[in-house]
Amino acid sequence: MPPRTPALGGTLIPSAAWAVIVLACSAPALAQERSPSAVPPPRTYVHLFAFGDLGDSLRLNNPFRLSNQLGDTGESLSRTPVYSSLGGGAALGDPNGWQHGLAVQWSRQLAGLPQNVITPSYVLLLNAWRPWIPYARAGLPIILNPDANVGAEAAVGASYMLLAGIGAHAELVGSMFYGAATWEIGRTTIPMLSLQIGITADYEVLP
Repeated sequence: MPPRTPALGGTLIPSAAWAVIVLACSAPALAQERSPSAVPPPRTYVHLFAFGDLGDSLRLNNPFRLSNQLGDTGESLSRTPVYSSLGGGAALGDPNGWQHGLAVQWSRQLAGLPQNVITPSYVLLLNAWRPWIPYARAGLPIILNPDANVGAEAAVGASYMLLAGIGAHAELVGSMFYGAATWEIGRTTIPMLSLQIGITADYEVLP
């Protein structure tokens, strides 16, 4: 009788099964040998924001008898001209919690004498209740003209995100400025209370 020749299928099937078993056993070893440089490190979370506002203020003291007084005397409550603001900032921290950052804004008076103010601020915000984002800030408003001066301010506000990156916000600001002397007092103080509303552009760089 002539010798039997093994069937082709009977040879390939055991060989293929053996190759699959070998690859399966070696896969964990290959995964462990991958270079750490091949895995990108997680990014730092950054919360970026920009804003534009319109605002109005009340002077709680009017030692210079400025216009737009609301009371019976020159020293009484008075309004300032409407102003606009543009600004932006960045914050770091918990993507779903408290974040700390810095912001800067430029404010410009829209009527009367031209006045420009630059305000750098420290910002604390809570990013846990979206679409609401409450925040607080403390800053140093620097008056550039007509007379240079530096004051102090604190503010609280909140943004409501209408879309993923666009929202509306409102902010209540309390500020204090020192002024020149008058006939009645050698050093004047001018506390102010402002309300500003506007739009917010918001962007998060996730880890």
